[in-house]
Amino acid sequence: MRHIILIDEKVTMHQAISDKEGIAIYDAILSKLHEGEEIELDFQGIIMMTTAFLNVVIGQLYKDYTSDFLREKIFFKNITSDFARRIKDVTDNAKLFYKDQDVFTQNVEEIING
Repeated sequence: MRHIILIDEKVTMHQAISDKEGIAIYDAILSKLHEGEEIELDFQGIIMMTTAFLNVVIGQLYKDYTSDFLREKIFFKNITSDFARRIKDVTDNAKLFYKDQDVFTQNVEEIING
């Protein structure tokens, strides 16, 4: 069974920008994953979306689940090419981060501090 989450019903003014609003969506995803369900994230009506929002909603999932598992369980609907690109960037970064958090953090600090 696939559980549909309508993002526009969970955010303010058709904008998926707040990490705080993302937490409720992340929790709903986790709950359905624990029940063995597939999840469809429907972005119909969303006019703006930030990386901060996606880091909470999707990026954190890589802390506990593999890419293969998430690819089989999470589906996206009504996403623009820009949204798809952001989702890919977030998932790529999350994979690197959760693979080796210490090395990732050290590399970021070296880039920032020179």
